Amino acid sequence: MNRIFNVTRLHLNKIGSYVSVPLFILASVLVVTVIIQIAIQRGTGADPTSPEYIEGAQWNQAILWSLPGFLIYYGVQAVSTTYPFALALGTTRRNFILGTVLANALQSLYISVLLLVLLGVELATNHWFFGVYVLDVHLTGGGDPLILGFGSFLGVLFCLTVGGLFGAVWVRFGNKGPAIMGIGVGLVLAVILLIIAPKLGEILMGLTGGGLAIGVIVVILISLVGTWFAMRRASVR
Repeated sequence: MNRIFNVTRLHLNKIGSYVSVPLFILASVLVVTVIIQIAIQRGTGADPTSPEYIEGAQWNQAILWSLPGFLIYYGVQAVSTTYPFALALGTTRRNFILGTVLANALQSLYISVLLLVLLGVELATNHWFFGVYVLDVHLTGGGDPLILGFGSFLGVLFCLTVGGLFGAVWVRFGNKGPAIMGIGVGLVLAVILLIIAPKLGEILMGLTGGGLAIGVIVVILISLVGTWFAMRRASVR
C-alpha cells in the first residue's frame, strides 16, 4: 500500500500545475464571462433580473468547456512522463496505475471543491453583483451543489483517465498508437451515431443524470482496463 501512496506522492510533486493551473483557468473564465455578460447587458439594455435574461444567461457553457483540454493533457503526461521514472525507482506497473488513479481522484476532488466554492460565492453575491451566471447554469445543475460536486468529480476523473489511456497507448505503441486509437474511437462513435440517428432526439430527451453518470463511470472503468493492458508489456522509454 505504501508503494501506491509513493506513486501518488510522485504525481503530487508537480504541485504547481496540479493546484495552480486549474485555479488560473477557472479564474480566467470567470473574469472573461463577467466582462462579456456585462457587455451584453449594456449593449442590449437587458434587465439582469428579468426571467428572459436569466433563462438565456443560464445556458452559458463557458465553465463546462474550460478545463477538459488541460485535464486530458494532464492525464496523458501523468502516465507518459512519470511512468518511466516510477519504474526506474522500483515501482510495479500495478502500483503505478493504482497510485495514478488515486492522484487523479484527489485532483478531481480538488477541482470539485473549487467549483463548489465559486458557486457559493456566486450565489452569496447575487451572481457576482451584476446578474452574471457562471456556475449557476443549467448544465451544472442550476445551482444544485450536489449535482455540481458529483458531476464535476466524475467529469474531471473521466478526462484524466481517458488522457491516461492515450498516454499508456503512446508508451506501449509509440507515436502511431494514440493516432490509430483516436481514429478507431472516432469511427466507432460515428457508426453508433449513424445507427441511433433516427431516435437521437428521443434518446437525448430521455437521458437522465443518473444514466449519464453510469455511462461516464463505465467509460472510466474501460479506460482503466485499457491502461492496464497497454502498460502490461510497455517498455521503459
